[in-house]
Amino acid sequence: MLSPPGISPPFLPQPEGGSADSLAFHPTEPSPHPGVPNTLPLPPVHLLAGTELGVYRIESVLGEGGMGVVYRAHDRARDRTVAVKCLHANLAGNAEIRRRFSREARVLRSWAHEHVVGVYDFVELEHILGIVMEFIDGLTLVQHVTRWRGRVPYREVRAVFGGVLDAMEEGHRRGIIHRDLKPDNILVVADEVGLRPKIVDFGIAKILEGTTYTLSGAFLGTCSYMSPEQVKQPQSADARSDIYSLGITLYQLVTGRVPFENPNHFSVMMAHVTDAPSPPSAHRPDVPPELEQLILDALAKDPSGRPASCAIFRQRLDAALADHLPDHVQGDGREVPPVLRGSHGEEMVLVPSGLFLMGQQRRKVHLDAFYIDRTPVTNRQFKLFVEVTGYKPEDQNASRFLFQMRRGEIPKGLEDHPVTYVSWEDARAYAAWAGKRLPSEAEWEKAARGTDGRRYPWGRAEPTPRLANFDNRSRENGTSAVGAYPEAASPYGALDMAGNVWEWCDDYDDPDFYADGPARNPRNNRPPARNPRLVMRGGSWMYGAQSLRAYTRQSYDARYRFADGGFRCARSASGR
Repeated sequence: MLSPPGISPPFLPQPEGGSADSLAFHPTEPSPHPGVPNTLPLPPVHLLAGTELGVYRIESVLGEGGMGVVYRAHDRARDRTVAVKCLHANLAGNAEIRRRFSREARVLRSWAHEHVVGVYDFVELEHILGIVMEFIDGLTLVQHVTRWRGRVPYREVRAVFGGVLDAMEEGHRRGIIHRDLKPDNILVVADEVGLRPKIVDFGIAKILEGTTYTLSGAFLGTCSYMSPEQVKQPQSADARSDIYSLGITLYQLVTGRVPFENPNHFSVMMAHVTDAPSPPSAHRPDVPPELEQLILDALAKDPSGRPASCAIFRQRLDAALADHLPDHVQGDGREVPPVLRGSHGEEMVLVPSGLFLMGQQRRKVHLDAFYIDRTPVTNRQFKLFVEVTGYKPEDQNASRFLFQMRRGEIPKGLEDHPVTYVSWEDARAYAAWAGKRLPSEAEWEKAARGTDGRRYPWGRAEPTPRLANFDNRSRENGTSAVGAYPEAASPYGALDMAGNVWEWCDDYDDPDFYADGPARNPRNNRPPARNPRLVMRGGSWMYGAQSLRAYTRQSYDARYRFADGGFRCARSASGR
């Protein structure tokens, strides 16, 4: 236990002759020492940058909640960045809280798990109780769900929540109960391996149990995740209570909301005791039935109706999402070829996994490895699909389908030009038939610009007629044969990523999602409530040079068909 004799300045501005060691409490605050009056002010709400708590030098505030403040700090002994969570002064001055703090500190310090934020040390000074923790550069699970607009892909649900269950299973086996599980207490880290959860605040609820803090607004902020037995008898919480809170967390991870929403905290708490939750499929229709039943079982009012352990919870989660492998599972270990060749001569090029700079603001986004068609789908290829499948759209704009083939035949000389007059729905149908899919907007952009943030597929040089087909409205038929501009190949060998035809992507258009969506494998599959439009990229023969920039975006209705709209396909390198 770290117990230096005092706090090195700057802690707060000192009057002449004062010292940090003489600080006490505001007269309006209760004294932590019965019978001792308060004559000096409390320490400030925030420690100032430069404050030294032993070997830990405070650098900045990372966040603040009802129970305390989390600081970024430098550990001078180990030359590393750490996080220091300090309880608010009125809590740190409570004798019972200090006793529990010391007890829980011994337990938490002896336990380590890859999905739990590591606890390195504890600071116990006259006016400060602090936990020194592993510094995590990641989002809270709430922020991660928000970036996905409440529609987290099921492969990520399985990866993130599976890790949480693994950590909680080991904790429960050791007799460690969290008591305050919620998305705000789960961090999500994205790296080359995949998404990894990190649980925080083990032991905090137990330290504060039974104090006036548990009746405060800060604690009531967690009431959306409380088990029925915690509502009726807070001190009765056990592993089954954690499983209920995990059920609420999984409900929110899948649907983007909690099952009981009410501005009145007491009403929410009573709903846990008396009300049945609406099924997750009421908020997300594609929820697999087995996953929905698992969530509802975890929310059983009677603890005996819940999964008996987090290990069983994990087994049922994996079974319910068996078709949704986590991102880091890359097939059977076979070597991934750089080019895939189809039976009709078409090629797909490999885009390796890793970071790239997305958008004009060049934010960092990680994508798993995938393949993308070297060129757009041609008239010849699409006509074969129609002949084999008999595909024929029946929407109100169907009369424009393949308008360039008015008599059902490709005009002579246009066989290897990109297919046009195809809607997003038409493109998706072709991709499914071919065993592929449409690329996400992020995949399309990475395939076009590589990892160096270039403006065009070929680099930063401005477009010329030698590099792309653009600004060409005078031509009777504006498209050119695919692959006609080999000098303009992208870093991965993809052709025609600038000009010729706009290309459909799989994402609904949401500029905010594009600018601030998930940092790993973003794909916006959630249509907006009004005016849903799908993204197209790449510019076309009709548009000027500005449309050819790798970050230029356009969007149209899913059934819109026009003379310079086409597509290309993609598939995951893992085969998914």
